[in-house]
Amino acid sequence: MESTRDIRRMIEKEIKKGSAPLTFDTIAYPKEAIQEIDSESKLKEVLVYLLRIAEFENLANDMTRNNVYTENHLIHGDSFHRRNNVMERNANYLNVITYAKRCKPDYEHKTFVESVVCYFDFPKEDIGKYRFVYEDKETYAFPLSGKHIINGLYLMSIMYRKAMAFQEIPDFITLPEHQQIFHLSDIRKVLFQCLLLDDMHMTDAGQFQAGLHTIYLLKEELECSN
Repeated sequence: MESTRDIRRMIEKEIKKGSAPLTFDTIAYPKEAIQEIDSESKLKEVLVYLLRIAEFENLANDMTRNNVYTENHLIHGDSFHRRNNVMERNANYLNVITYAKRCKPDYEHKTFVESVVCYFDFPKEDIGKYRFVYEDKETYAFPLSGKHIINGLYLMSIMYRKAMAFQEIPDFITLPEHQQIFHLSDIRKVLFQCLLLDDMHMTDAGQFQAGLHTIYLLKEELECSN
């Protein structure tokens, strides 16, 4: 895998070509990062929300085309995609549901969605160029190249998430299943993952934050002992 230095150099080149000057900084693990998925209907609800389809289609905006949606890879490194329109996102939903049925998730404390916060830097002097009003709310739209998004911002996000697994576990993570997830230990499958750049918000410190969401299937106790 490329080094973070190589990735940052690539991002700088993409910015010089015209991509918006958005750069990755770090990630944070909030207290509410892990939520259990206790049924198939809950899994579908989570996927519909993350993919901005069905009743959540109104959440889609110009930045939705910059989202990165994946299928079963944080651990295994499978391919990933940007889903630019609702037809593609609907297809992604059906693919994940089909894959989930093959995996047969255990909804008794073995299926979870994790949401970590990714922080991005942006030059304050340039921010006015990308500010606009959407449905009476001030927001931002960043034109980003595919290479900048997938091989830069997204790759940095998952690299930092993997590195976090080797850090000391936060005091607020007490449940064994949550500790497994934090350490990426005994993960049976990564069912789905996405970086939602359409839901970026500016922090009080002037950075932008976005969510990296991952659905994990944990191993059974018997599997963990092998």
